[in-house]
Amino acid sequence: MPDTPALIDDLIYELDSWPGVRSERQSQDVIIVRYEQLELGVLNRHSGVAELHFSPAERDELLEHGDAEAAFPSQQGENVSHDVRGPSDIDAVLELFRRRYRDLRGEEEPFSSQDR
Repeated sequence: MPDTPALIDDLIYELDSWPGVRSERQSQDVIIVRYEQLELGVLNRHSGVAELHFSPAERDELLEHGDAEAAFPSQQGENVSHDVRGPSDIDAVLELFRRRYRDLRGEEEPFSSQDR
């Protein structure tokens, strides 16, 4: 069984290396990831879930392609989630954060942590 908190910590380590991004621990398990003052997403170390907010069109696209799940399936909303259970989930969640990061920065091209 994977060590979910360690996987989330790996995500935080990578995200904190992006220009303008920082993580804020809200509790022992909940970490808010911000770009400047804007929220990129929320990570939960205990449940191993990443939750991010997208426009309705982007959310629908992510759900349609299976890149994320509805964060609150019983409610209409713009949040998506992705479980973090293994290394492939880290890549998928980082891609969601990259997409959100580009949206907030007004960028069209993919971002890489080597782009400092």
